[in-house]
Amino acid sequence: MSQHSTSSGTVRTAPSLPERVERFLDLFASGPGTVSTPNADAELAPGLERMQTIADPFTCATVDDFLPADLYQAVLRDWPEASSFQPVATFATLVYGEPRSYFGSRMERTVENWAADATPDAATWRRLRNALCHPAFVRALFTRFAETVDDNLAGLDLDELNSPNFKLYTNFDAGSDEALGAHVDAPSKLLTIVVYLDLQGPELPDSADRWGTALYSVGADNCLPQTFTANADHTAARKIQFAPNRAFIMPNSTHALHGVVGGEATVQRRTLMCGYWLKQTRPQN
Repeated sequence: MSQHSTSSGTVRTAPSLPERVERFLDLFASGPGTVSTPNADAELAPGLERMQTIADPFTCATVDDFLPADLYQAVLRDWPEASSFQPVATFATLVYGEPRSYFGSRMERTVENWAADATPDAATWRRLRNALCHPAFVRALFTRFAETVDDNLAGLDLDELNSPNFKLYTNFDAGSDEALGAHVDAPSKLLTIVVYLDLQGPELPDSADRWGTALYSVGADNCLPQTFTANADHTAARKIQFAPNRAFIMPNSTHALHGVVGGEATVQRRTLMCGYWLKQTRPQN
């Protein structure tokens, strides 16, 4: 086990991590985790002490008051103009020989795609991505879900997927259609954080359920990644209720079927979503 000295001089033993998880964290720290202020505090790490872990129907967690209050308010204040959002792309390719299509009404705007050299310049978004990418925060986060992450990594071709990536989006969902169809994420997306920001418009008694995240119980062999189906076709095993500044955290697994019902024409939901990925190394020119 590795050891870390605390400010009081005592030595705290850090838990050993599976080799595959440790390798990803090392890659991430020297890639997206190379923040502009490397000696700054990991300002999101203390919130992990408030984490509420959920085991069924699959491993995930919530953290309330996830963003520091001033950063949360800055995100709302500096929210991009509506005209800068685009519909989530419709998939027209085949996955495992089956057609796939996006099911949902989500609109999104990319804040960062590190591997594509798309990084934010504005102070609010730079601070946000640095907080989410801080190596100490990412290590603490992945340590809590090390077993689930390692199980997912075991099913990937790590000779091919050998480069880290970080993607951050601003999203809004609105309208009478479902917001986000039930789906399992791409296996190379190792972990997702969705930060619920606010609901705008007159809410109904079940709005918190509709605009949170629905979790479905399903066998690992019964879901094709990135194949979207209607939430109405499933019965939720659990509903993560919407609450402002609540983070929904999900390490990926083959049976992590989830979606967002939405479907209230007068309500709009704003969220942040980020993902920690493995990808193929970018070819050199």
